[in-house]
Amino acid sequence: MQIAKISALATLTILSSSAYAVDSSFSGFAQLTVGRALSGNSDSPIPYQLNAKPGYSYQCPCFTGNYEYAGVYEYHKTDLRPESLAGVQGNFKFTPELSATVQLVARGADSSVNADWAYGSYKISDSLTLQVGRKRLPLYYYSDYMYVGYAYPWLRPSQDLYAWQIYSYDGANLLYTNNVGDWTYTGNVWIGRRKTSDNELLGNLYYSTRIDESWKKMIGGYIDASNDIFSLRGVYMHTVVERYAVVNGVRSLVMTGQNGDFVNDVGQAFYGVSLNMDYKNWLLRSEINYINRPSVKNTYTAQSYSGGYKMDKHTFMISWSQFQERAAYWPDGTEKHDTTSLSYRWDYTTSQALKVQFDKINDKSKFQFTGDAKLLSASWQIVF
Repeated sequence: MQIAKISALATLTILSSSAYAVDSSFSGFAQLTVGRALSGNSDSPIPYQLNAKPGYSYQCPCFTGNYEYAGVYEYHKTDLRPESLAGVQGNFKFTPELSATVQLVARGADSSVNADWAYGSYKISDSLTLQVGRKRLPLYYYSDYMYVGYAYPWLRPSQDLYAWQIYSYDGANLLYTNNVGDWTYTGNVWIGRRKTSDNELLGNLYYSTRIDESWKKMIGGYIDASNDIFSLRGVYMHTVVERYAVVNGVRSLVMTGQNGDFVNDVGQAFYGVSLNMDYKNWLLRSEINYINRPSVKNTYTAQSYSGGYKMDKHTFMISWSQFQERAAYWPDGTEKHDTTSLSYRWDYTTSQALKVQFDKINDKSKFQFTGDAKLLSASWQIVF
């Protein structure tokens, strides 16, 4: 942990020291979140152990507040670690056309410091920009602000939907923006890949050993159209999935296909659409994703719907979301759950918010997973 912090600080120091010759700016965000799994139901004795790789197990029924980093609230345990974090972003402009962005995030879930963003940008024209490096995958409407809690109305985006084992890519993208009348149009196409060793989501929640996961040959794009009231967004991505278990240094395939045969290089297509509205004091949020792996006859559907009302500095939201897996070759091992949420937000300053949220998850998975659980959580969120 200390080495990671020192490396992160050194990176920012090097960049900021060169800022005497460039136009540089810094911004940051943080959240202190506490939650407690109040109760739950299960076909198993309560509590029961949800075991993952050695050194990780959870008392369940439990609630996963963050899948990417396995931020789990355990049964009848009050915890600050799963979602508390802090981040800083540096923007460095070398010429009117050339710039760089670095974002470092320290998370309580795994006591790590990571570079979520580290890329260079070249402005080809007023509307078109080429970017190269590491970026978050823009699969979801709030992907760019996933860890900037102040940017969205709930305490957290729906984890039935905002949950995937690969959340960033190393590659290049072309970003297009333009204004026509009252509408702003944004388009983005990207290519790249991402390799993770000891993937936290897979190893800590789904498997009993270390998992190395790679998404190769990524190609994707999205288009977004928005005005003062509506925002409509569509996204598509195709990639090839490679997954290995690592036991005592030996790598072996773990994905299975027909007749239980082990498979690799599984093609995966991602489709997503979102429609949002802000009209007077009313807020509506909706997002649907569909993932298809045709070679293994495996699909995933995720959906989230929210409505709310804003009164001056106070915002109230009610939400429902669902995740469902279908698998022809392993029908008895599929995942399915839905969550109903009530949330309250108080913007007590122009850069800080206090949020309280109650979540009730209904777990219908065909294997022993988190179980039915209720979570009460509160969060202080700030941008600076």
